[in-house]
Amino acid sequence: MKSLGRLVVVCLASLVAAQAPKPETIGPLVKQQFGAGFTLSTKMPQSFVVGDFDSDGVEDVAIVVDSSDPMVDAYDYKYEVADPYNSFFGYGNPNVTASFSKHDKEHSHILLVIFGAGPDAWRATTPKAKFALINVPFDSVSTSRMLVKKNKPPITVIRTTEAEIMDSSVYWDVKKKRWKWTPGDTRDW
Repeated sequence: MKSLGRLVVVCLASLVAAQAPKPETIGPLVKQQFGAGFTLSTKMPQSFVVGDFDSDGVEDVAIVVDSSDPMVDAYDYKYEVADPYNSFFGYGNPNVTASFSKHDKEHSHILLVIFGAGPDAWRATTPKAKFALINVPFDSVSTSRMLVKKNKPPITVIRTTEAEIMDSSVYWDVKKKRWKWTPGDTRDW
């Protein structure tokens, strides 16, 4: 019985490893889904995170990229540009706010999010939806769980961290069908 348990653990571990995204596959995926205007960020310790960001039970991916103009290919590649950070402060029109971070090259990364579809999830040729999230301040990304409403289960969020300033979260508001940014705890100086 113990050997059967070990076999199940080994099989599950190999299945998880086989499904884990490989960094070398992310670059071509970005080019295929968003165009040549985006390049993987080389300044991040982790360039992508995987989770169910739209709470539909299908795996999604968020990828950290750089781009001089995230809006240029939005129509051709059918992705939506959103600015959840400036929306939090009252004005998130990406047509205007896309130029806000151009002067801060060190922190002007973009989060590309692909909502998965079907059994291939975020690797699907035609994903459920695609987004370019601009102006979100961060030095690193990870996933986390957050309770939005007391009577609902926690949701998976993209946890963004600015090393010396704060943690924050970016999440998909299922009801309003839009991205939201919320500040977290301020870090001690």
